[in-house]
Amino acid sequence: MVIALAAQDVAENIMSGMAIVSDKPFIVGDYVKIGTYEGTVTEVKFRCTRIRAIDDTIVTVQNSTITSSEVVNYSRMTKRRVDITVSLPLETKSQIIENVTVMLKSVLEADEDVIDDSVRVYFDNIDDASLKLRIYLYTRIVNYDDFLTFKTRVNLIVVKALEMDNIKIAYPGENLYMMR
Repeated sequence: MVIALAAQDVAENIMSGMAIVSDKPFIVGDYVKIGTYEGTVTEVKFRCTRIRAIDDTIVTVQNSTITSSEVVNYSRMTKRRVDITVSLPLETKSQIIENVTVMLKSVLEADEDVIDDSVRVYFDNIDDASLKLRIYLYTRIVNYDDFLTFKTRVNLIVVKALEMDNIKIAYPGENLYMMR
C-alpha cells in the first residue's frame, strides 16, 4: 500500500513535469511566483522544479504542486504599471489641484520611458487628512531593478514638480481644538 502511494506520487510528479516541459509556463532564468514561492527558476526536472528565492535560498517545488497552482511569470511582462498616490493638504485650493493634475500629466508624458497615452492623473479622493491625487502610467521597462530606478525617477519628477509650484505634500497629523 505504501509503495503504491509513493509510486502514485512519483508518477503524478513525472506527468506534471512533462506538462511543464511541453506547456512551458516558464523556463530556466524566468522570475516566477508559484503559490507562496517566488524567485528565479534555476532547474526544471521531471519530478520537481528549483527556484532561487529572493533571500538566495533554493526552494524545491514538486511539479504536481506547480500544475495545481497559479503560475505568474514576471519575465514575460511587456510593460509595468507605476501607481502613485499623492496626498495634498485639505486647504489646497481647487484651482491648484486642477493646475497640478494638468502639469503632472504633461511632465510625465514627456518622459521617454513612459508609454504614450498611458498617463492618468486624477483627483481621486478626499479623506479625513488630505486630498488624494492618483497617478498611474505604464513603462516598457520590465527588469525589476531598472523598473525600481525608473519608479524613483518618476517619484522625483512628481515631487520636484510640486516643489516648483510651492505645493506641499500632506503628512499625517491631528488637529486639536481646545475650548475656553
